[in-house]
Amino acid sequence: MLHYTNRQNKIYILSLDPVLLEDIEERLHVYPGMESTELVTPGSDRSAITVEDIHQLARDTITARVLIVDIRHQTRAQLQPVHSDIIRFNRPDFNRYCYTILVGDGPINYFQSDRGLKTFPSFLANLRIDFSAAAFFGDPFLYYSMDEIQERALYEQNALPERISRHFEKYFKQGRLSVSQLRRYFRAADKQGAEKRRKQKTRHAMLRKMCKKMVLDKFPDDKEQIRQALSREGLAFPGEILRCNIYPFYFEERVFHYLKKHKQRSKH
Repeated sequence: MLHYTNRQNKIYILSLDPVLLEDIEERLHVYPGMESTELVTPGSDRSAITVEDIHQLARDTITARVLIVDIRHQTRAQLQPVHSDIIRFNRPDFNRYCYTILVGDGPINYFQSDRGLKTFPSFLANLRIDFSAAAFFGDPFLYYSMDEIQERALYEQNALPERISRHFEKYFKQGRLSVSQLRRYFRAADKQGAEKRRKQKTRHAMLRKMCKKMVLDKFPDDKEQIRQALSREGLAFPGEILRCNIYPFYFEERVFHYLKKHKQRSKH
């Protein structure tokens, strides 16, 4: 077993989704303080990442300080054996010298149920136990109803969807945009330097308002809870350590926090 002192300044980003990988990688690449950090992603061809690509990285994750894991429902079953290996290899160091940050879609059929945020405590508890997770970020652009997921399994060989969930169509004047278009827009992929930071801040404000509206249209009593979920600290639930944050708000900051936390522990 590799000891924590040999862990390097690496972040592994583990997902079958090249669009999400690109979004996370670009956000972290330009974040101040990440200049010496190596970002490791699966596959050599970003247009077609396979389970085997991620499996080939499983043992190498013992050199990581932070693991970022995509745990959406559509691909979680496919990746469960790989996730189990990664957890087995790293378990002694979890939340001491190696931290796992999860990005996912939240409880199944969240927007189709009447329970709202009441579905989250048990969902988060299971993630904390299964992954020894340090943080969870719910990503609205990963969300699809169970009907949509089953349609893709039956008719499209379970391919990852290119367009946003039908649930979100009404929130965009342009109709049902592609996930790639939206991710590029909200991270201001077409800008550089100070202009990029300025545009990203403006567009994040737009996305924040949209996220609030998406939730409050369905669950009008959850106003304070969604405000907390969009905050730096995230939404806490009684009796549950793992909080709910929303991607991409404060995501890079949280990743950087765990990189520094590792260094602080190493000094002692």
